Formats: sequence, structure tokens, C-alpha cells
Amino acid sequence: MKRFLQQIFLFSLILILLSSSPWIFCQSDAAKPEKVYRITHEIYPNDWYVKQATLWKREIDKNPKDAEAWVNYYNAVRYARFTETIETEEKQQKLKKILAEMEKVIPDTYEYLMVKERTECNIHDISLSEKLYAMDPNRAAPYYTILSHAEVYGKEQMMKEFCEKLYQSRDIEPWLINYNYNVLMSLEKDAIIFTNGDNDTYPCWMLQKVLAIRPDVQLLNISLAPTDFYLERVMKERGIDIDVKSLLKKAFKDNEGAKSFSKGIFVQEVCKAISNVKPEIPLYFALTVYENFYKPLKENLYVVGLAFRYSPERIDNLAFLKKNMEERFRLDYLDHEWYDEDIIGKNGMAKLNLNFVTPMIMLAEHYNISGELQKATNLKEKVLSIARKGGEEKEISKYLAEKGLL
Repeated sequence: MKRFLQQIFLFSLILILLSSSPWIFCQSDAAKPEKVYRITHEIYPNDWYVKQATLWKREIDKNPKDAEAWVNYYNAVRYARFTETIETEEKQQKLKKILAEMEKVIPDTYEYLMVKERTECNIHDISLSEKLYAMDPNRAAPYYTILSHAEVYGKEQMMKEFCEKLYQSRDIEPWLINYNYNVLMSLEKDAIIFTNGDNDTYPCWMLQKVLAIRPDVQLLNISLAPTDFYLERVMKERGIDIDVKSLLKKAFKDNEGAKSFSKGIFVQEVCKAISNVKPEIPLYFALTVYENFYKPLKENLYVVGLAFRYSPERIDNLAFLKKNMEERFRLDYLDHEWYDEDIIGKNGMAKLNLNFVTPMIMLAEHYNISGELQKATNLKEKVLSIARKGGEEKEISKYLAEKGLL
């Protein structure tokens, strides 16, 4: 069994879901715009976001004081070509321009302040988030920035309070909670796991703080980890003695004569440093982490469920995979949809669940070789069901046939 399955699709949540798509939207000029949810709720192909941006801009032109139209327009522009441009100056300027236009026509609205908070997100100064919270404590929009602030500054009571509020708000879709439950259950005791963004961080925090599910696990969100005093505190609490400032210096690289910070280099250096100092601490990457953050470590990564286990020494990842899949995961939600076809998050759920394909195929191969044919068949059928819902049935069926599983 290869230690890292390069030929299988490792479906990163953001990388797959928000890239350009061949889907065709047969909409006339008179088409009505549709609500554009944050990607924590629902995800559509790039073409859809481009179309919605045009449609919502028309609504704004008709009524510039339509606050909801502005929010939908902002979201559509933000998520169009998300993976290619969200951190570029071009995209940031587009979003700031929308914010400036909103300020002229709806300056005192909750919607304007909400967009302003997202555009100027600052976990070190959460005064804007607190203002939003004061305006309407029951709306979850500011909870996320407040939680990031609480995590970085070690404000445990604030962390618990707002995780509870987030849980009560039901702002995170059930399928995303199920998925992240299985991420946490992929890990060994007292593990540290690197996570990518909103969808693989906030649900885990909520599960840990509200439901006491895997509180032993330390999440290191890749955007928050480079905050030196935060990482130093976390490492100290874990009894890990590493020079964080030295690792930060290593992460600066030359970019056409200028120094730029590389999150990827930083994460890799932190991972190796922890492994050298405390090799007994299990280290993981969520499958949703962008590949460029762990690419140089590939040969030391092992699929164990919905996470990669980092280990410089060879490990029997199949044993971990089997135990997790058979004894620890919640998988019922993959087969049973309790709501109608228009459930919010259906697209996101279908695409995110493609991350189950790799571990399931690995385990099905094992069952097939060991003569446990019914188990292999059951997993194969589950893989095909996930592939069909995620729009990848042709590719995955081809791969199953190559492996003698179809």
C-alpha cells in the first residue's frame, strides 16, 4: 500500500468546490437573482456566482437602498473565482469598492457593518464585531471573528460562550458538523491538527467546547498559527519547546527582490519542529488543507480517515483507517437525507463528502485482497453513491475498475 495515494482524488473542500465549472445555467435576461449564501452554508460553481453578481447588481441599480441585495452582490463577487483571487489585490479592491458604495447609501445598517467586518476582518480589534453583536445578539455573523479573537488571545470563557451561541444559532449546517465530527474522530489522543479555514475550524471548536467531543485535540488554523504569541502559548501549554520566532523568519522568502511570508513554509517548519522535539505527539493535516501547505511533506503523510497523519517513520495507516471507519465514524448521514432536494448546503455537502472517497477505496482494496468481499462491496457501493451525488461518478468508477473493484 503506498503511503500517500497520489493517484486518487483528494477532494479539498475549497479547491474543488469553488473552481470554474462546466455547468450551464440556462437563464434569460429576466431571470430572478437567488440568495447567495456564505460558503459555510452552500457552495455553487464559479459560473453561478458570476451570473448572480450580474443579477444582484441589477437589483441594486433599481433600488440602491436594498441592503439584502448588497449583501448578495458582495457574496457573489467574493466567491467568484474564489481560489484564484480571494487573497489578491485585485479581488480585495473589488470588495472594498463595494463596501465604499454601500457606505454612501446604507451606512448605518446591520448589513453594511456586517460586510465591513468581513472585508476588514481584524481578530486583534473586534470592536466592529462587538458593535454588530450589540445591534442583534441573535445573528451569528460576528460570532466567527469573536471566536478567532478568543482563541488567539486565550480567552477561554469567551470561547465557550460564543461556541455555545454558535451552536444555539444553528448557523453551521448539520452535514458540516457531522463531517467535522469524523475529522476529530480520525485523530489519536492529544493530537495536533492543522486546519484550513472556516469549514474545518469553527465546527470543530464548537464540538469541543459545547459537546466536549475530543477536547484533547489542539487545532492549529493555518491563518491563525503565524501569530507568534498565540503559537508560543499553545506550544508551552503542550510542553513543546520550539523557537517560534525563528520559524517565522524561515517562512519569509524572496519574491522578485521583495520578502514575502509563506504560510506553507511556516506550517511545514512548525510540523517538523514539533516532530523533532516531541515525536510522541501525533500530528495531522485535515484533508481540506490546501496541498501547497503540505506538499513537501507528502512522503511522510498517511491517510487515516478525514486527515493525514504526519510521521517521518513508516506507520500502518490501514489499521488506523479500519478502526476509524468501522468503529468511530458517523456515516449514516452519507446515506440518509432527511429533507427535500432543496435543502441548504446540498451542493457543499455532496462535494465535501468526496473526501471520504480516498479512505474508503483504500479500505475496500484491503477487504478485497483479504477475502472480505461483502465488506468490499458495501464500501464500493457507498463510494459510488458519494461519487454520484458529488458529480464525479465517471472518474471514480473508472478508478474503481482499474483497481478491480468494479
